[in-house]
Amino acid sequence: MPALYPPAKVLVTGANGFVGCWIVRLLLEAGYAVRAAVRTPDKARTLTTQITSKYPGGAFECAVVPDITKDGAFDECLLGVEGVVHTATPVTFDLDDPAEYIEPAVKGTLGILYSAAKYTYIRTVKRIVFTSSISAVADVILPPTKTVIRTEDDWNSTSVEIVEKTGKAAPGVDKYSTSKVKSERAAWQFYEKNKHRLSYDLSVVAPAWIFGPLPDDPPSPEDIASASMKLAWTQMFSVPVPPASSPPAIYNYVHILDVAEMHLRVLNTEDAGGKRFLASAGVCVFQDWCMFLSNSQTLLAPGLGKLHPPRPSRPAREEKALRPHTVFSGKRAENELGIVYKPLAEMVKDIVDDFHGRGWLKHVENLE
Repeated sequence: MPALYPPAKVLVTGANGFVGCWIVRLLLEAGYAVRAAVRTPDKARTLTTQITSKYPGGAFECAVVPDITKDGAFDECLLGVEGVVHTATPVTFDLDDPAEYIEPAVKGTLGILYSAAKYTYIRTVKRIVFTSSISAVADVILPPTKTVIRTEDDWNSTSVEIVEKTGKAAPGVDKYSTSKVKSERAAWQFYEKNKHRLSYDLSVVAPAWIFGPLPDDPPSPEDIASASMKLAWTQMFSVPVPPASSPPAIYNYVHILDVAEMHLRVLNTEDAGGKRFLASAGVCVFQDWCMFLSNSQTLLAPGLGKLHPPRPSRPAREEKALRPHTVFSGKRAENELGIVYKPLAEMVKDIVDDFHGRGWLKHVENLE
């Protein structure tokens, strides 16, 4: 299918989420028209206020889709749309029944594919980009016996087996991961079965742990909606700083702006159709974050030197010094989309700058 360029109209589902909201913002900055889908009128009003204040001249509109699992939920949203970015999915680890994760993820994904396919007289949709996760690619909790590299060819069978065997007793992260596996597989199966008669092609972006500045205006850190950014707040700015885990938890990370930019490039790169792209900049432990903070106070917010005192420098950590872990390769996005991943230091600095600018670091500045 042809690439989509401004001023094409793009539907973004889950538009009030961490990923979805940044995608909306970058689309508007690039000159696209955006129709944002959220679940309640209150969320639509809040998002509209935030977006129109930042982009007063942008071609932005908001639609309410109360239940993404309902048949035809996206029918009206797709009128006049040429591209779709589908980010809406339950993002929590606290639900009891695995079906509470899986059914909305699968039905919501298939629903938007069905709606874009069934009305032949409005076949304007040319590309659908589905936001998946590295948790659909491989288990992100259980450490492997040796360091392994995962690519777009891999699938997470471990979490699915755990959920199938233990049901409600399965860890929340495995329930969530299973929902990502099943929803993405369902999307690809539908696409492969029907692509000869579809007006659109399908692409997938599967990000690692996403960190970076917030796109919206929560009143306090306690109101941060993103699970990864709640974790970043706790690890970086809690008083006292939480003790380091032993052995340290190992994360594949990616900057939120790289994730949002990747979605745009998938939309406007013709050859990206029918492909899956992992979004991962590298591997880190939170001690790397603290090391950067402890040695960079002059560049960041006042008071960080007290929360993260300077410590002796150490040789750069090598991969072999970590326990065995999974590396999710983001090379395809580099090679085919021209993505240049932001390094860890830039990502951490962007978070600090964002939180400091919101006035959230006064407790750090006042440390004795």
